[in-house]
Amino acid sequence: MSRNELKHNREVKSNLLPLYLKKHRFGKVHSKFNNGLNVQFDDALIYVGGSGNPLSAFGLNIAEKKLKDILNSVSIDDMVVNKADKLIFYSTNGIINIYYKEIEEVDLTLPKIKCSINEIPNTGLYNYLENIEFEKCIGINLDEKTRKHVDLLLNSDKADWNVNVMIIRFFAGRGKGLTPSGDDILIGFTLALMMFGKFNIWRRALEAGITRDRTTIISVVYLSALLKGYASEYFIRLVKLIDDVEVDTIERTIKDVQSFGHTSGSDTLFGFLLGLRFLTNQGGGIIENTKILY
Repeated sequence: MSRNELKHNREVKSNLLPLYLKKHRFGKVHSKFNNGLNVQFDDALIYVGGSGNPLSAFGLNIAEKKLKDILNSVSIDDMVVNKADKLIFYSTNGIINIYYKEIEEVDLTLPKIKCSINEIPNTGLYNYLENIEFEKCIGINLDEKTRKHVDLLLNSDKADWNVNVMIIRFFAGRGKGLTPSGDDILIGFTLALMMFGKFNIWRRALEAGITRDRTTIISVVYLSALLKGYASEYFIRLVKLIDDVEVDTIERTIKDVQSFGHTSGSDTLFGFLLGLRFLTNQGGGIIENTKILY
């Protein structure tokens, strides 16, 4: 399935999913929501959602009726076994199987873009984001201390390990929810950077700093997927917008992203805008610096 053919209302799986599942056999139900659940295999999560929803970077979307049956049957910590190309859910209400091998695979690797760093300020996406009043919709209070670290995100040298660590320690786990707002900001920021360069020192600092003793496993897994080059369908669409001039498409996608979680979508968009601003502030020289420093 091509990136231009991402569609809902059918069973699909992320192309990251088989890489996760081949390494794990025994898991458990980690968390349940109205529209899906997370299955934990050691340090990995699999998100099982409905066929009418956007696909997670580590996701598997199944028929709505099948999902409803599972949600009504299983409880947190119920055993899940990965065996013979199926997920087997064991609950007090019986056993339910998801046969995932033949489910269509969707490519959720970050797409290549045509836009250059110098062109960012002229894009419809950048200008649309600049007009959002994020202070009113994000889940973190932009007090003096937070603004100081936002400024560091925008202006610090991402080859400076110590400053990177200081920034990451401030944002990691900050805020409420299964993916705290500070984590979402870091993920959005990093998503923007990865569109234009490797930034290996920043990425290594993130990998070292976003851990289960600092934040939630869900944040850790989202970040891990991103650092491997995978993102949820919403964010694949967001990346593609940098090359899009259709205002209606930009507006529709931004609103879809904002609908994700309580404030998670807006938090990620705020971080994404900060990443684009950082790149713009650095100008065309950032590619040269990347080659020298990384």
